[in-house]
Amino acid sequence: MVIEIVIVGLLLILVAGMAHGALGFGFPMLATPILALAYDLKTAVVLTILPSLLVIISSLYKCRDYRINFSKYSLVILLVSLGSLAGTWLLTWANPDILKLLLAVSILIYLFSNRLRGYLSKFSSRPVLFPVIMGGLAGVIGGATNAIAPLLMIYLLEVARSSKEVILISNICFLIGKLIQLSVLSVYLSFDDLELMSLSAITVFAYFGLIIGFKLQSRIDEERYRSIIRYALSIFMCVLTYQGVSNLIFSGGVIV
Repeated sequence: MVIEIVIVGLLLILVAGMAHGALGFGFPMLATPILALAYDLKTAVVLTILPSLLVIISSLYKCRDYRINFSKYSLVILLVSLGSLAGTWLLTWANPDILKLLLAVSILIYLFSNRLRGYLSKFSSRPVLFPVIMGGLAGVIGGATNAIAPLLMIYLLEVARSSKEVILISNICFLIGKLIQLSVLSVYLSFDDLELMSLSAITVFAYFGLIIGFKLQSRIDEERYRSIIRYALSIFMCVLTYQGVSNLIFSGGVIV
């Protein structure tokens, strides 16, 4: 039975890698709840850091020929960085399941409220306030739960002109967030926390999934890309809600 569970888990990690390769985001967000079924959340986050760095750096290398206006995104990148620092610090002492539920609610409202979508479209014209709020929140929640992708995608879908911009900027933010997580959590980790056998298997399966995803990416046009992201956000919302509620029920507390 244990072997079957391990095989299913690694196949899901493969799928998470495929999602990241095809859509430009998704591995940390999808892999974390998979690993959290077998580990506590902090260990699950730790086990995703090195595979995520490999996946993200490979994605950025594939984007090396993209040419975009980075100054347009400098503020959101800065706020994601600061937020990631704060969120990773929260991970060391606070129960992130409350943050997961809050994030799930925000995604639900965004996906199913046309009025809010219209408001966000108008809000996106504010070049300072919009990236400050969305970037800061994405960074804090991403640092604490690995769920940086949904809020960052909501922001980028409102301001980016192409899927190339979304993929490049999101992966730059993911990379910075992961490096900050690694720096902060390394203070609290011992060598035994790395689970080297698990870490190696996760890394290999994630990378193979990424390569498969890259091959699918070229077959997705702009409109389909945005539709798929919205569907992916819906799935993330369900995963976050289930994991947040179930963990709170079984843990029975807010601070651990």
